[in-house]
Amino acid sequence: MFWNEILQMERPEGQLHWPVSDPQGLYLGMESASGEILELRPFYSDQHAVDALSLLAEHQLDSIAVVNQDFELLGGLSATRLSHWMGQHWCFQLPGSSIWLQDVQTLRGSVIQTLEEEGYRIVSMATDFNQESGLFGTWLRLDQPDPTAAAETLERMGITVLGSFPRGRRQDDAQDNLDHLLHYLSV
Repeated sequence: MFWNEILQMERPEGQLHWPVSDPQGLYLGMESASGEILELRPFYSDQHAVDALSLLAEHQLDSIAVVNQDFELLGGLSATRLSHWMGQHWCFQLPGSSIWLQDVQTLRGSVIQTLEEEGYRIVSMATDFNQESGLFGTWLRLDQPDPTAAAETLERMGITVLGSFPRGRRQDDAQDNLDHLLHYLSV
């Protein structure tokens, strides 16, 4: 997992909040610069980086605690370090395909993990909320040239796929079916 690259044990200079643990290494909370400990929900190491962004936004802090399933503190994760890591790995310069989605909530880390388990790597993502429809629109950039299988996976998960680019197997199949139907009708 990517945590090995970006977790820190020592509080970076200028960090307003940082996770602390008891003598056994169990997570206690987030310590402010003044020494006050806030009891906040930590981030679990088996979650996806997108979920870490959600937790940072929820807490409105500059860092979060990362723990394992036994609640042992693995380290702190600063928003700056996470943003930098994502910028290096989810860049717009890689070749691939794009998918446009619409759902009642933002794309969850479990959805991204499912795509990654099927061999797709998301190289960039953007989300926006539409006030009129009350839905989130999400744009994904994948490292694969044909987005068809990824779009089908998302639809199986109950997510509305609005479109994809470039034309993949799905559009080619639709064109073949249309050509076959037109041929049949002209006979």
